[in-house]
Amino acid sequence: MYNEGVEKLVFVAEVKKSLLAELSLDGLEVKVYRSKGLLAHLLKRRHYVAAKYLDFIPDIINEPDYAGTTGGQIELVKCFRDSIFLSIKLDKAKGTYYVATMFDVKQSKIESYCRSGRLKKLRKD
Repeated sequence: MYNEGVEKLVFVAEVKKSLLAELSLDGLEVKVYRSKGLLAHLLKRRHYVAAKYLDFIPDIINEPDYAGTTGGQIELVKCFRDSIFLSIKLDKAKGTYYVATMFDVKQSKIESYCRSGRLKKLRKD
């Protein structure tokens, strides 16, 4: 699905420098794109709740409540009525960051990720 050309990608947001510093990713410039086929990807994987938040991807990237990195991915969680987990990956061949997937996540899972160090709660200033 993500082997599509750049013309099939839509720019959604740039990760704030302050968030990148919080994640020890200083010096990176992370402009995030999503595939035009992301909705189909979410529906195919039965991520129906997350699909409702497709238009909120910029909000998730700009104002996450939790953030972390694992396996070269940036992981963000934003708590709306539902808590939405969003994963950002780097397509090394194209040098492009893209939304790999998103899904709803329960508070107990967020707490588990925080205990393990995978995510950390971000301060709201």
